[in-house]
Amino acid sequence: MSFLDGLDNDIRNNLIAQIRDLWTHASTAIEGNSLTLGDTAFVLGEGLVSS
Repeated sequence: MSFLDGLDNDIRNNLIAQIRDLWTHASTAIEGNSLTLGDTAFVLGEGLVSS
């Protein structure tokens, strides 16, 4: 992601994780999922997703 180039790796990774969480939460909410943003972040962060 070129707009994140030059940032400290920890900051870059945290921003990428936040974007992933927000994007996933918005997408699943449209489909009727009732998980909160915090729940979504937890599930993704812990790798509790099925393929």
